[in-house]
Amino acid sequence: MPNHMKFCGCRRCRSGLHTNFGGTLMKQIVRKARRSAKHKLKQGNEPDPKIAVGYTD
Repeated sequence: MPNHMKFCGCRRCRSGLHTNFGGTLMKQIVRKARRSAKHKLKQGNEPDPKIAVGYTD
């Protein structure tokens, strides 16, 4: 399965993923995406194939 997270791939954003704030931000976004996917599946809808992530720098 391909990666479902879509974010900026510049050097600063990639290094920002390894900070406390960036890691916490990613955890929140992943949790929100999982919860919304489960909710949509319970309703009988198809979940979003890609989730956009903002800048992490």
